[in-house]
Amino acid sequence: MKNLVLKFLLIIICGVSTLYAQLDDLLKKTAIPDILEEKNITTSIDDALPVAFWVNGIDQYFEPVEPENYNAALPPGYYRMTIQSYCLKAGTNAPTKGSGHLIAPLKGKLSDIVENILTRSPEHPEVAQRDIQLLLWAIIAGTKFTDLSADLQMRVRPLLTETEIAELSIGIKDIPLDILPDDLKSIAKFYKELRSKITNPASTYEEIEQMAVISGEPPSQFLKRKVEPGNWAYIGDGFYMRIIPEAYYKSVVELYRPAKINVTRDNLNRIVSMENGGNKIEITFQDEPGSDVMKADDGKFYPIYRFKSIKFTGVNPDEEFIWENTGWMIRGDGKELKNVSEYKNYPQDPTASEYKEEVNKSVTFFKNLSKYKKESAKLKKGSVKDVSDCICGKGFDADRHQTSGILAATNPTNFKGKSNWIRKHISFVTDWWNCSSNSLAENNCDDSDKPKKPNVPKRIGTPGNTAGQRIGTSMRKYGE
Repeated sequence: MKNLVLKFLLIIICGVSTLYAQLDDLLKKTAIPDILEEKNITTSIDDALPVAFWVNGIDQYFEPVEPENYNAALPPGYYRMTIQSYCLKAGTNAPTKGSGHLIAPLKGKLSDIVENILTRSPEHPEVAQRDIQLLLWAIIAGTKFTDLSADLQMRVRPLLTETEIAELSIGIKDIPLDILPDDLKSIAKFYKELRSKITNPASTYEEIEQMAVISGEPPSQFLKRKVEPGNWAYIGDGFYMRIIPEAYYKSVVELYRPAKINVTRDNLNRIVSMENGGNKIEITFQDEPGSDVMKADDGKFYPIYRFKSIKFTGVNPDEEFIWENTGWMIRGDGKELKNVSEYKNYPQDPTASEYKEEVNKSVTFFKNLSKYKKESAKLKKGSVKDVSDCICGKGFDADRHQTSGILAATNPTNFKGKSNWIRKHISFVTDWWNCSSNSLAENNCDDSDKPKKPNVPKRIGTPGNTAGQRIGTSMRKYGE
């Protein structure tokens, strides 16, 4: 405080002509960053969790289900819920259908209170969604809780503890607008007017909404990162999440929790069986001399494993199907082999073009993986030191090759009457791969399949355009 007073005295001594320039600089370095309403919730696109790219396309293998109770603990599965969502950045453009948002942690001085409100909301259906939104706008704008109308205070009180109410009753001190830097003046003025609107008993919800929510696309000059819709992120406890806003007050949230799959490997670290709940996949390989090398139609030799059989067995007596002599997988790094003395060719062998295409897909995958690791480390969310340590201690690339090979070899659309249970087996091949890939985010599926409650309100949707709205999430069903 003594230093701050001395700085102000020095400014005055320097003369009126330089007062505002130096005061601007002083405010930026001291008071302003600590009291601006913008600090209450700060999440931005820079905080977004890395995109779990390996989960993209999950809807090809699973049919999402809507849980009866949105707020219940969930066993492994793929879930789709239409939730009550909330604007967490007043004065910005609302999302529209097709808007891209990434998942990010809720951050800011008052993030804990906001998270608690969103978390408690399903337990208090008597509190209307509009009242929750008004409370959130009040918090974002720095409005004192005691300045809200008595009726609104009473209606939202079940969502707050006495300690939180006390914290929210401090409010924001208004700074004279004429001493603020230009880049902060308009922000401070907006929040001052929003506080006035929220605390005015004569204001309608629609009037406040009109001020807080701007329609139309956000200005392109504020685009910081292009974000396509439907991106998955790993949010912890075995759950992946993505958000697809339809409006600021209504969003589709999807959750995916891979099941734990029991895997058996052979002495070459290849997977020879997968089992879950009595459903089983058994895999055998062509292992005669020379069968791990092929001569392609370009005259070159490539490392390969061929599947001799892939057997699906279900829990019911008639649920059994065997693919024989179909499918293959890359062995090792897939690079051309020299000085080959022994090789074999089989009818299921790919062409050189098909083989190289799969190698290129693998190269792209590991480039994306490297990017994911860097983003994860940057956000201090944990990074993987060595890709080979990710899954079962080694062979991450081989596991990726085998997963791709099994999915390519087993096509459920060709089997009428058997498609549903075959598709179920294919889904847990995908489950195993995605569950194993959790280790990229410092987690795995070594625990049981016991239902867990995902902490959705701790994660929000953030747009790539900074003039767009942050979307708060709840586990309350939209329309209830």
